[in-house]
Amino acid sequence: MEHILKSEIVRILNAIQRGDAPVLVENEIIPKCVETSEHKFDLVDSKDGIPIREFETGTAHYINGVENDTYSLKIICYDDFIHQFTFDDGKGHTRVSRLKDGVRVADFLIYEQSESKAIFIVHELSGEASDKKIKVARKQLSDTLNQLYKSEEIGRYIDGFEQKLCYLSAKDSRRFVESEGMADGFNEIYKVLPEPIQFNWGQIGTHKFAAFETSFVQLMK
Repeated sequence: MEHILKSEIVRILNAIQRGDAPVLVENEIIPKCVETSEHKFDLVDSKDGIPIREFETGTAHYINGVENDTYSLKIICYDDFIHQFTFDDGKGHTRVSRLKDGVRVADFLIYEQSESKAIFIVHELSGEASDKKIKVARKQLSDTLNQLYKSEEIGRYIDGFEQKLCYLSAKDSRRFVESEGMADGFNEIYKVLPEPIQFNWGQIGTHKFAAFETSFVQLMK
């Protein structure tokens, strides 16, 4: 995925960028990635480029399959990647974002690396659980899908995954709330964990992703 993203970001940014930004001709920036097969780990929005932390010490808590039978995951730092694309506006601002005002970006793209292509995740972490921030975070997930599907190649790649999921995790947000319309499989997954809030927003449903607000992410085998 990261190799496709490296080449297709030119097409994506030229389709969505600000009107005063020069056309992007080529790209040599490679997205930062980390890999993990750990059974339990946490995700954090870290400036050091290492988003993985010890379980239950960060913002999002992952339970990856079962011990000795986990997914091999690759985590792409998508927000960091997109915000490296800037331009000089000739007015004294040398690092202007190519994104239009109001366009948002999610923190991570996460996918299972084997040929089975079991899971593809877009994940946004929030430092707070306020209603305003949650609304913005939902838009970040939707906008990210809009960006990715500007590339037919990326769209085909993502659509080849069995499960396509969006997660929004707010710090210390453990919600025990009934979620109507959730598939039976997800009810089973969260039987002993705080139940997620299922939601739809913008492009999420359009591209057939299921979206949940939760601090705990359980990837079942």
